Amino acid sequence: MVKAFNKIIKGDAEKDPRALLKALAFTRSIMETAQPTIDPYLFEKQFEAFKRFVEEQSNIPFVSFASHPYTDKQEGYKYGIYRTARDNLAFQAWKESDIGSGDIISATIEAIEFQNNNLVQWQSRYGDEKRPHHPLYEAKESPEKLKATEQCLFWLYHNPNANDSFGSLMNIFGKKYALIAYLFFVKDSSKYLPIAPSYLDRAFELLGAEFKTSKRCSWENYSLYIDLISNLKQMLTEVLSTEVTLLDAHSFAWMLSAQMESQDKLADVKEYLSLSSTERESIIKSRIGQGQFRKSLITYWSSCAVTQCKEPKLLIASHIKPWAKSEVTERLSLYNGLLLSPNLDACFDSGFISFDDSGAIMLSSALNQKDMKALNIHSGMKLSSIESEHKKYLIYHRENVFKKS
Repeated sequence: MVKAFNKIIKGDAEKDPRALLKALAFTRSIMETAQPTIDPYLFEKQFEAFKRFVEEQSNIPFVSFASHPYTDKQEGYKYGIYRTARDNLAFQAWKESDIGSGDIISATIEAIEFQNNNLVQWQSRYGDEKRPHHPLYEAKESPEKLKATEQCLFWLYHNPNANDSFGSLMNIFGKKYALIAYLFFVKDSSKYLPIAPSYLDRAFELLGAEFKTSKRCSWENYSLYIDLISNLKQMLTEVLSTEVTLLDAHSFAWMLSAQMESQDKLADVKEYLSLSSTERESIIKSRIGQGQFRKSLITYWSSCAVTQCKEPKLLIASHIKPWAKSEVTERLSLYNGLLLSPNLDACFDSGFISFDDSGAIMLSSALNQKDMKALNIHSGMKLSSIESEHKKYLIYHRENVFKKS
């Protein structure tokens, strides 16, 4: 496959047209397995729009998913579906001797077909044979299919190897992504989620994540989808300073696409996405410094972390582990930041100073005594407080940013 791709680079595609198809397939496979990320700037913009939307609908400030009546009314039903499906499935009581009895298939059908379950299409809108779970009914007609299907379902709920189970389910149902994802979701909502590809793909676009799920039913794609929603969960947890579940993050993405867009409530992303990567990075750095990250640091430190200067206009929200080197969630982490006066911020970002695990300042020999005096920086300085969560970021700064000589 790599050789086929190299042929394109060398201009040999005309001589070997098959190389073009192979190279395109190779490129797509790389894109589909690359870890997608959420753009911090777009996340902040859409989250602010989300809060305004929820507050407009309810006249109640949004502070958490768990306590807000509007989000609970709109999306809280998913928890009820999860509980009902698990009660109907009762897979914890399954025994290997049940395989081939028909009981496992019957329980699975009951976990799909119940009132108000809109997480998977199970009604006979276009005839029974068009329903995605129809193969379960077909399996009942053949002892061989019955045993094979129940073996697959048993292993789905009793075997930790999810990759194998996903492939086996595709052998039974075909590329019925929503159904397969739903069966995984019923297994454990803290690890797996239902999926509605067209809506979620639009949500990812609005959040700046280059990722698609439509017509891409595979374990690899599903894993990346779960990872992306997990990252969204962490980002929501950071900005709300309260617990957010994986299903809450899923609901946030769903509401962005399914509810807010229809009411023209979303922040426009077209102009931003048309910018170069350098221009986007500049905007993100500026926005993060002025937005939620800065607010959280002001709340935490209340003044310069070293000098105790309290005037917010004179203080800079500085990342300990540089923004460009941080993971998405690290960029918004309260513990990856110091609130510093401009002279300290400039020296810290440039590696002329750092701090040890006790918070004591470290002075680089690259900064001469005359400049230190002019900047009013001295060896007696220390962070006003430090927690264990800060230390991994300070270690990174000392090892990768601080000028040791």
